[in-house]
Amino acid sequence: MTLDARLTRQMSTGMKLYVRELVQRLPRVAPDLSFVVVSNAPLDPQLPNIRRIALDDAAAANGGAAEQIALPRALAHSGARLVHYMSVYAPRRLAIPHVYTIHDVIHLRYPGYFSWKVPWYYRLVVRPVAQTALNVITDAAATAGDLMHFLGVKPAQIRVVPLAAAEEFSLSETDRQARAARARIQYDIRRPYVLYAGNHREHKNLRVLVEAWRRLPDACDLVITEDAPPGALDALIGSTRKDNGHIVRCGHVAQAALVDLYAGAIAAVQPSLYEGFGLSVLEAMAAGTPAIVARTPALVELAGQAALIFPPGDAGALESAMKQLLNDGTLQQRLRERGRVRAAEFSWDATARQTAAVYREALRAAA
Repeated sequence: MTLDARLTRQMSTGMKLYVRELVQRLPRVAPDLSFVVVSNAPLDPQLPNIRRIALDDAAAANGGAAEQIALPRALAHSGARLVHYMSVYAPRRLAIPHVYTIHDVIHLRYPGYFSWKVPWYYRLVVRPVAQTALNVITDAAATAGDLMHFLGVKPAQIRVVPLAAAEEFSLSETDRQARAARARIQYDIRRPYVLYAGNHREHKNLRVLVEAWRRLPDACDLVITEDAPPGALDALIGSTRKDNGHIVRCGHVAQAALVDLYAGAIAAVQPSLYEGFGLSVLEAMAAGTPAIVARTPALVELAGQAALIFPPGDAGALESAMKQLLNDGTLQQRLRERGRVRAAEFSWDATARQTAAVYREALRAAA
């Protein structure tokens, strides 16, 4: 079993996390399988059923000649009976049966938000690789329809394997309070705050979040993580001001600091127009943070009864949800408890076990 476990700058934080977690766990949960890890990063654990083929960064790069020439050679030299392309980036032609992970098709749903090159890559590479895969793995049942509609994947090919929050996000109430205090000190946050954790792409719908926060009559800060292209966040925020609150821009934060920020938040908000899964929501719930999510299929599927839900694009409804949480301690506690229960239903070991089951199924089909 060969894992295309490249880590590249084009890959999102969530995509890289998926690769790292599976490479570390698959050999342990599936000792009956032998693994070859093809990567430009030292990912592999020291286990007897795994070996590594190293790539340099040039050979690992996405979207260029190396991906279609050098990478197939490395995969072919692995001696694999089955290859798992662990991200959407893959060689178009390789005479080895394959499994393919596609987390979402946001680039096809909202092509105007991305480079003109992206739809061509999906047409020339992603679509044929998906259609010839023995199985296509995706994170949520809500994405299955998109795979069929946009890429022509057959229902029988699709396997839903959910993601999980890292164990570090799971906090007891005592730990949550201690880490909340640390976040307030580190980022000089002096009011209750709502948190957005994620990138700033257009489909994330941050304009609605900023507008809803601005309308709040309550004293409240808005904390936003991650970096944006130069000037992009300034353009988004514009002249937005609030007499009894500030926007706190944290930039990129390490995982430990992100856990602290979740711990201290009155709510974690995901206003996105579209998600393939919603990992930040699951991380928030694991940390005991009440979640507010837009009513989009994958987010509703993930959150269940453990979050407040508002219509995407409705700043007034989001303002109302945030106001509820700011003023209702009983609701806060109920969502903290429900969120922890919901998050506990997911684990990376379970993700790895379910992925290994897909491999076994695909190997039988390829035999």
